[in-house]
Amino acid sequence: MTKFQIGDRVTVRDATSMFHTRTQAYTRGRTGVVVEHRPEWVIPEDEAWGRDDGRKEPFYVVRFKQRDLWPQYTGFDVDTLETECSERWLEPAQEEPK
Repeated sequence: MTKFQIGDRVTVRDATSMFHTRTQAYTRGRTGVVVEHRPEWVIPEDEAWGRDDGRKEPFYVVRFKQRDLWPQYTGFDVDTLETECSERWLEPAQEEPK
């Protein structure tokens, strides 16, 4: 069972990591939408150390509007970026202001 479903708005945790992670710094603290599920896999921090007993968790493909990642972005409003995040880097997004 996955924590997030396709279409859920999620925010990438704004945390630092002392070890390898595939969670890009420019996505941290930003909100996007889950667009795809990936299978459970060894988390990058354990995989980088070659741990055979590494911790596994689900991964998600999250789509971000490029303007949300880079406020100075001069491209089109519809331009997006997709990246893969492990479940522990994601949290439910706060409600959008109305």
